Amino acid sequence: MEEFDAMRSEQPADGAAPIYFATSPIKFIAMSLCTFGLYEVYWSYKNWRFIKDRDGVEIMPFWRAFFYPLWHYSLLTELNKTLESSVLSIGVVRGGLAACVLVLNFTIDLPDPYWLLSTLTVLGFIPALLAMQVRPKSFHPLNLIAYLLGGPAFAIVALSAIGFIPSTAVITADEMWDRDIEYLRENEILGPDEEIEYFYSEGAWSIAEGGQFFSDQFVTSYSQNLETGEIYLDYVEFSRISDIDVAWAETWLDMTIVTITTDDDYQFELWLPPEEEGDQDFVTELKQRWNRSRE
Repeated sequence: MEEFDAMRSEQPADGAAPIYFATSPIKFIAMSLCTFGLYEVYWSYKNWRFIKDRDGVEIMPFWRAFFYPLWHYSLLTELNKTLESSVLSIGVVRGGLAACVLVLNFTIDLPDPYWLLSTLTVLGFIPALLAMQVRPKSFHPLNLIAYLLGGPAFAIVALSAIGFIPSTAVITADEMWDRDIEYLRENEILGPDEEIEYFYSEGAWSIAEGGQFFSDQFVTSYSQNLETGEIYLDYVEFSRISDIDVAWAETWLDMTIVTITTDDDYQFELWLPPEEEGDQDFVTELKQRWNRSRE
């Protein structure tokens, strides 16, 4: 593992508690968010490594850190042996903190925006950070890299999860916000009795910038001239589609391109991201509905 901070493992001259891999709560929270939780793993590893070196115990710090939600109670117990903390000295409190970390870790698989609850695992670390009562090394170049790269990335993901900006992945109708459905209907992109099945918008700030979807009736691609407000629309009924050609994304940076050909040889494209295999779900369901329309 690369080091995010420096660790001092020596016993202070004044006889105070040994210094673990300590950092301020604010910095810990920031690094945890900017690294999408990886800093929690790293922090756990460094402290388990310190305990192994200090006590000469036969443990595997890497695996204890990798499965840190399962070992968090044990780590807090070990820290309590040398840290003078009235909070960590209470077993029920340590158990509550460990349970908080364990349960919140499972929320990562919840749909938007509920997976954001997983970021609250940092709460299970705060008492230990406060108990260390040391002055950690204030800055490391890798911290800056994490802030500059991870910070904006987390902000984009979080804003997408709460619906402030469009999702970066293909979504189903159940995952769409009511205001977005309303926008599509008000601008006659979606019919009054039409129900979306899969949707994706390439817009950075709003679905008004453009998108593509298929419903129970049509396959649609739209874009808007943001200066004039004019909306450009391509759509076709399933019964009028003569061919669906797919060029799959080869890397996560590419886009899957679906070319729709109508019965009068007109073509338009749908661009879909491969994130979470949403492009595959979109194409599979699209082709199934098209095949049913031809039966």
